[in-house]
Amino acid sequence: MTRPGRYRLRTRLRRHLPRFLLDRGVAAEGREDCGAHRWYDHDGAVARCHHCAPAERPWPAPPGAP
Repeated sequence: MTRPGRYRLRTRLRRHLPRFLLDRGVAAEGREDCGAHRWYDHDGAVARCHHCAPAERPWPAPPGAP
């Protein structure tokens, strides 16, 4: 059995909390690398991880990127 990612619970909370609470830092992204990235398109040029703040990569992802 694999361990769930370390920020999965925080991500679930962020899906259900109102935006004004997220803007105030409640359930903010983790400061450390989560190691289990789930990417989203941040601004059309950069993809960021749902779980941690330090993870970024070009968007769209280059072929073969994890």
